Amino acid sequence: MFWKKVKPGSDQLKDPDILDTHDCENQREAFRYVFDEKERITVRFLDKTVSVTDISAGGISFINKGFSRYDADHIQLDLDIPKYLGSTLFSALVRILFISRDQICHCIFENCTIEQYEMLHRYVLELQKKRLRNRPHDPAH
Repeated sequence: MFWKKVKPGSDQLKDPDILDTHDCENQREAFRYVFDEKERITVRFLDKTVSVTDISAGGISFINKGFSRYDADHIQLDLDIPKYLGSTLFSALVRILFISRDQICHCIFENCTIEQYEMLHRYVLELQKKRLRNRPHDPAH
């Protein structure tokens, strides 16, 4: 956990129940892959094809097509993971936690196994590595 730091000499007591949520948000961002618009993958959710905006081991976001908060469906993704031993087919129950003003459904994966979480972490890592390989290099560095 990330505890809120107290400056030396401060009159504040060190309260273990106070979390520094800013650090938690930054930590979450590090393990999420945000797709460029042209590279987005699609998935079927409640009989509609939706465009995925980002993915992490904890969940997925996609463009809303008339869904409601807490809608859920079983999805399947064939993850492109180079040199992965075994099947890269990912299957899970997805539930919409909230829909943002810009009509993005923010969802969680429910009841995943440790192996599924590890596969998603590996997928996100591979996407990040691919993006780094393909970005233009600055010749000055």
